[in-house]
Amino acid sequence: MKDFRFEFSPNAERAFAHFDKGFQNRVLDKLEFFEKSGDPLRLAKKLKGLDNIYRFRMGDYRILVQPKENGNWVVLVILKIGHRRAVYE
Repeated sequence: MKDFRFEFSPNAERAFAHFDKGFQNRVLDKLEFFEKSGDPLRLAKKLKGLDNIYRFRMGDYRILVQPKENGNWVVLVILKIGHRRAVYE
């Protein structure tokens, strides 16, 4: 069984820093919940038309990730975090 771990891309990390602390804590709690679920990708939706990109839903916000295998780990690289109307651009 593979373990899952989230990592921020540089662009996602910069965007994440602009959110207020309350929202940042909610996102980090949700990512921790996904990591502990065993297989977070079963809770995500694969995006059509994009190769190997998934999205997690958090109310009106979306977290876009791309899985990358690294030995016994699957690193879910966070590409974007944002409001649903702007995150897919």
